[in-house]
Amino acid sequence: MRTLHALLGVVAGLLVVIGVAPRAGADEPVERVVVVGAPGLSWSDVDEAGTPALYDLALTGGVAALTVRAVRSRSCAVDGWLTLSAGRRAADLPGPCRDPEEVGSSGVVPHWEDYLAAAGADSYGARPGALGSAVGEADQCIGAFGPGAAIGAADESGRVRAIASEGSCRVTMVDGGTLPVDPGSRAAALRSLDDVVGGVVADVGPDSRVVVAGMGDGLSPVRPRAVIVSGLGAGLLTSPSTRQPGLVQLQDVSASLLDWAGAQDAGATGRPVTVEPDSTPAAERIEGLQGFEVRAATLRAVSPQVTGWLAASFALWCAVAGLSLWRRGGLGGRVVAAGVAVATVPVSTFAANLVPWWRTGPAAITFVVVLAVVIAMVTALALLAGRRWPLGGLLVVSLATLLVIGGDVLTGSGLQLASVFGQNPTVGGRFYGVGNTSYALYGVAVLAVVAILATAPWRRAWERLAFSSVVLVAAAAVEGLPSLGADFGGPPGLLLGGLVVLAGASGLRLTVSRIALAVVGVAAVTAVGAVLDWRRPPAARTHLGEFVQTVVDGDLGDVLGRKVSQNLTNLTSPPLLTLTVAAGVLAVLAWRSGWRPSTAGSLVLRGSAVLALVGFAVNDSGLVIPAFAALVLLPLLAADRGASVRGGRLDELDEDPTRVLGMDEVDA
Repeated sequence: MRTLHALLGVVAGLLVVIGVAPRAGADEPVERVVVVGAPGLSWSDVDEAGTPALYDLALTGGVAALTVRAVRSRSCAVDGWLTLSAGRRAADLPGPCRDPEEVGSSGVVPHWEDYLAAAGADSYGARPGALGSAVGEADQCIGAFGPGAAIGAADESGRVRAIASEGSCRVTMVDGGTLPVDPGSRAAALRSLDDVVGGVVADVGPDSRVVVAGMGDGLSPVRPRAVIVSGLGAGLLTSPSTRQPGLVQLQDVSASLLDWAGAQDAGATGRPVTVEPDSTPAAERIEGLQGFEVRAATLRAVSPQVTGWLAASFALWCAVAGLSLWRRGGLGGRVVAAGVAVATVPVSTFAANLVPWWRTGPAAITFVVVLAVVIAMVTALALLAGRRWPLGGLLVVSLATLLVIGGDVLTGSGLQLASVFGQNPTVGGRFYGVGNTSYALYGVAVLAVVAILATAPWRRAWERLAFSSVVLVAAAAVEGLPSLGADFGGPPGLLLGGLVVLAGASGLRLTVSRIALAVVGVAAVTAVGAVLDWRRPPAARTHLGEFVQTVVDGDLGDVLGRKVSQNLTNLTSPPLLTLTVAAGVLAVLAWRSGWRPSTAGSLVLRGSAVLALVGFAVNDSGLVIPAFAALVLLPLLAADRGASVRGGRLDELDEDPTRVLGMDEVDA
C-alpha cells in the first residue's frame, strides 16, 4: 500500500512541476493582411519557373504544409472557406462539391442557410461567419474578391460588408480559384494564380502580410496543402496546435487573422502561427515540404495495404500456433520466429521514417524495402536475445519500442507524424504526442520492462520494486504530460496495468478496496494533470486542457458523441476485428492446451489486459488498443523460453528458433 501511495504522489508531483512555457503575447495588429486562397494548392505546384511570384514569396516568408481537414475526408472549396470563416471544422451539406457562387445585390452569401444547417448538424461547434463578426466587433472590416472569399469574409448572418474594397479594409480575402486536376488546365490556373499573387505583393505595404493558402482540397487528391505567410520572417511556420515546425492547420490561419486584426479569438480551435527561423537555405525548405508531401501521400496510400497484410499475417500465425499447441503441445522454431517478425512490424513502421525513403523513387517501393530491412534487424536481435534469456525477445522489442516511440515523443513526435500507424496530417486528429496505436505499443513495452525488472533475480525485492516503480512513473510521465505525450486517455490504463504488475511481483493480493483506491487515485492524478494544463493560457493548452474547456463550455455531449461514433466505426473495422478474433481464439487454444507463461510473462499478460480494457473504455479508438496490444504481446510471449506446455518447459520441448535465420552458430 505504501508503494501505491508513493507512486501516486510522485506522478502528481511530476504533473505539477513539469509543463511547457506558454506562448508569448499576441502580435501587434498589422497594417493590412491579404489572404489569397486557392483550393488544391500543394507544394508540388510551387516551382521557380512555373510560379515565380509564389516561389519568391516562399523564399522570403514563413512556409508550411497545411492541414485542411474539415468535416469529411475531402474538403471541398466551400468547406475550406467555411472552416476559415468559422475557425473550426465546417462544411457544406453532404453531397457532391458545390462551387462557391457570386454574392448578389443583397450582399448575402448564397446558400448561407445551408451552411448554418450543416454546421448545426455536425458536432464541431462551428459558427460560420465567426471570423467576420469578430473582426467587425473590433471596428475593422474584411474585403472580399471572388465568391469563395465572400464565404470566408461573411459575418454570422452571411452578409459581406465590403466587396472589391480596394484595400480599404484591414483584412482582404481573394479567391484565387479552385485548381483543376488536368495537368494542362492546372498549369494555366497556376499561372493565373501566380499573377494574382504577384499583383498583391506589389500592392501591399512593408508593414502588411500576405497569406497564400490551399483553401481546401478542391478537386485534387487528398494531401497536405501549401501555405505561405510574408511579414513574419523566413523559416518554417508552426503553431501551438500542431507543435510541428512546417505544419499548421487551416484553423490556425483563422486564429492568426484574428490576432493580427486585434480581434477576439471567436472560439477558433486554431492558434496563431509563428515562424521558427533556421539556417537552412530557403530552397531546401521548399524541397523539404515537397518531400513531406510525398511521404504523407505515400503512407496514406500504403497504410491500408500494410494494415491488411499485417492483420492477415497475424491471423495466419495465430491459426498455426494454436493448432501446433493443440496437437503437439508446443511451438516449432519457425512458428516462434514468424511470430516475432509479425510482432516487430508496428514499431518498425515508425523506425523506418528514420531513413528519408521518400527522397528516392518510387517512394512506395522504397518504403517497403526499408520496412523489410528494419523488421529483419529487430527480429534477428530479438531471436538472439531469446537464446540467452527466457523473455529476451520480449525485452528487445520492448526496449526498441521505448527507444523509438518514447524517444520520438521527447524529440517532437517527428517519426509518428505521417506514418502508417501514427498521426496522419491529412486527417488532422493529432499532430504530436502519443496516439492510440502508439499507446498500445508503448504501454505493452513499458509493462514488459517493469515486469522483467520486478522479477529479476539480481536485486533484493524492495530494490527491484522501487526501481520498477520509478520506471513506470517516468514512462507514464512521458506518455501523459502536456509537454510530452499529451495523452489524456493513456495514463489511467498504463498506471493501473503497472500497479497490477507491481502487485503481482510483490505478492500483494488485489482486493476490492485496493482496486477501488487505485482507480480513484489514478483518476485523480489524470484529472489534476488536465486541470493544470487547462489553467495555462489557451494558446499553450494541449488535448488535456482543451478537454476541460470543452466540459466548461458545455460541449461534452458533442465530444462524447463523436467518440462513441468513432468507437462504433472501429468496432466494424475488418483488420481490427481480424486481429481481435484471432487473438481471442489463440488465447483459448493456448489455455486449453496447457500452455502457461513464465512468472514475468504472466504479469505482463495481466497488466496488458488491464491496459487494453481501460484504454478501450476511455479512448475513442474502439478495438485499436486491445488489437495492437495482442498483436505485439502474444507472439513475443510465445517465444518465452520459460513458459510451460503440458508439464514441460518450452525450451525443453522446441528447437532453437534462431536456426530458422541461420544464427545457431552466433554467440548471443
